[in-house]
Amino acid sequence: MDNGKTGAFIRALRTELGWTQRELAERLHITDRAVSKWERGLSAPGIDLLEPLAELLGVSVAELIRGERLPQEEHTPALAEQARELLVYSRWEVRRTTSRSRGMALLTAAACLLAVLLAAGAFCWRTGALFVLDRQSSPDGGYESTVYRKELAGQGFSWKDAVSVIDSASGGPEWRAIYGDCAYRGLWWSPDSEKYVLALDYDGKTGLSLVNLPQSHSSNLNAYLDMAVGNSELTRHGIPWEEDGSWGMLAVDYDFIQWGPDGDNMLIWYSFTGEEDGLPHSGYFWFDCELICISGLFELEAEREPGFVLTPDLSAEG
Repeated sequence: MDNGKTGAFIRALRTELGWTQRELAERLHITDRAVSKWERGLSAPGIDLLEPLAELLGVSVAELIRGERLPQEEHTPALAEQARELLVYSRWEVRRTTSRSRGMALLTAAACLLAVLLAAGAFCWRTGALFVLDRQSSPDGGYESTVYRKELAGQGFSWKDAVSVIDSASGGPEWRAIYGDCAYRGLWWSPDSEKYVLALDYDGKTGLSLVNLPQSHSSNLNAYLDMAVGNSELTRHGIPWEEDGSWGMLAVDYDFIQWGPDGDNMLIWYSFTGEEDGLPHSGYFWFDCELICISGLFELEAEREPGFVLTPDLSAEG
């Protein structure tokens, strides 16, 4: 079937009858847009419209399909011939409809898939599933802390890089904190499941935070360590003051090593350059976060050769 030929034939017949496209459409109970598409060869009448359309235009179905009037001797074709024409047209119509339906189905499936992907992406972004750096539960399982690499914003996350932490109690409340643009180094729960130490790297400077969840309190551990070190015998070396004072008062580097069994004491590594002798000093001590004092101080000898490492007994407290 030639859509263009059939369309021109329909237009010519309609014009002979003096009808507009709308008038023909109203007689067939369809839109004038459908008639316009037929006459422009963009589509063809559905098989259910062939007979009523042919009757309105005063031609046979076979003539309508062929797009031309048949000679007088063929004007009344045999039933078998007309059946054959209808069969051919029906097959063509089925293929066209099937192809269109398949295309629409693929388009719909693609649109649905895109919508699902966008929804999944939005969900992952809002929940932070794409940004998790670490997730740890307290020893008793009562709390869970999740560390993210994006800044918290409302109930979701912003584009800005930052270390953020969400602490949640089992079946209870939730605490949120933002620590700014830094690198995550580690999180360590205390044996009593009430506190944890968070270590962050700010351009080479380690910042330690002590978080007490039952008290909903987070403190600058570096500042408390400075208070304890400032009242210890380490001051004999001449401890310099920190220039920017972002994490503490003293120019001392600290690193968390481990918790003591009581959940109050923690083993801390320290290092600084003494103002009195100009030598690097480092070592270990136990820090009591309740009494804000140090004990069990172990100093590495400043004059030892580079590469010499003396490992203290980390299992002993005080």
